[in-house]
Amino acid sequence: MTHYEPFCESLPITQDIAALLPHAAPMILIDSLLESTENVLLCRANSHLKADNPLRIDGVLSVFAGVEYAAQAMAVHGRLSREATASPPVRGFVAVASKLEAHAEQLDAIASPLQIRVERVASNHDSSLYTFSLHAEQQLLLEGQLMAVLEAAENTTGF
Repeated sequence: MTHYEPFCESLPITQDIAALLPHAAPMILIDSLLESTENVLLCRANSHLKADNPLRIDGVLSVFAGVEYAAQAMAVHGRLSREATASPPVRGFVAVASKLEAHAEQLDAIASPLQIRVERVASNHDSSLYTFSLHAEQQLLLEGQLMAVLEAAENTTGF
């Protein structure tokens, strides 16, 4: 795995990190940020093992729930990027999930922590495109692309 120079420290999930996400518990899925650069964020999650994970359907957590893990990592990266440039936060919505390739069936069958890597491919004032991958140790679980549509900064009061 490539090493990335961080522009934020590795942080455990705290109120400060939770404030970076547009969700409240138990929907906050990311446990910690590992590394971050201008275009890449790597984070870790163990919430796939929790019985009360809100993405479970009939007690099972599909590998495709990993799209939400990637979306949250993308949101955190976007927020940290805006803070690094002293830009106001904006609200974003995942508009498209594409090029999805599943390499497992369930996330909850994986005992190891998830590592979520997102990389910003392109962005402008109203959208961002990221590639993502979810791993558990050396096993690739899910990969794909996410596009978020961003609201204008003057239309939002938070992320």
